[in-house]
Amino acid sequence: MMTLVGQIKETTRLRWNRVHKFKPKIKLFLEVGPYLIKTAESTDELIESFRLRDQVFNQEFRGIKKQSLDFDKYDYYFDHLIIVHKETQKIIGTYRLNCSSKIKNSYTANEFDLSMLQLQQGPYLELGRACIQQEYRKGSVISILWRGIAEYMKLSDANILYGCSSAKINNPRDAALVHKYLFDHGHLTLEYFCKPTKLFQMKDFETWYTFFKNGLNENQITEAENLIPSLLKSYIKIGAKIACEPAFDKDFDCIDFLTILKKENLANSLAQKLQIQRS
Repeated sequence: MMTLVGQIKETTRLRWNRVHKFKPKIKLFLEVGPYLIKTAESTDELIESFRLRDQVFNQEFRGIKKQSLDFDKYDYYFDHLIIVHKETQKIIGTYRLNCSSKIKNSYTANEFDLSMLQLQQGPYLELGRACIQQEYRKGSVISILWRGIAEYMKLSDANILYGCSSAKINNPRDAALVHKYLFDHGHLTLEYFCKPTKLFQMKDFETWYTFFKNGLNENQITEAENLIPSLLKSYIKIGAKIACEPAFDKDFDCIDFLTILKKENLANSLAQKLQIQRS
């Protein structure tokens, strides 16, 4: 239970970050079976998504027991894709989205040098703060999330999607192991030559990556597969590529992979899925 002082501080932070003035940039609404996938349209919906983010990122991911809200200065500028369970009217998934002709001042640019990515034809759609409530963390719900993202790309006319994909890894050995696995399986691209910014570089990563240069054995392959979160696996299945070595986020004690997906790759992947469902 949050104290009165804590509630006052949080309310002040919400107003300072202009959450009370939030309005969606693009309105999206789709009904998919027992769920709604839509952009948040009210302050109440936005705050509920912040509460879900706190449950996943802070309580579940970081082990912080104190209940709060997870938000920052970027949330006012982003749209917020939410999945609503119709029966309970609860938000069970969320993803924030920002379509822009520039990426220099994005959240992702704090962790990665995106200068080479900027040379690609925009607009750019930045994704971040993705989370799904634990009991709904399954393929069908992730697919609904991707359907919403694809629709948002269409409405915003974005050509390229990018963002950070987090993995619960905090040591260079495991980070290098997963990175080598992704490289060996063709999931990395050398097209953009991006690198983590200085503050987010992981000490001893290169040493461990050199250690794995001759390839992974069967046990290491299995270990790497188990370390890759389901959301990142879904990105890869839908055609996304990892652009460079991971960044280390000290605040969340995890690594982030710069993940990039072009509109045509997403469209082709979704078309193939639809064809399989019809056949």
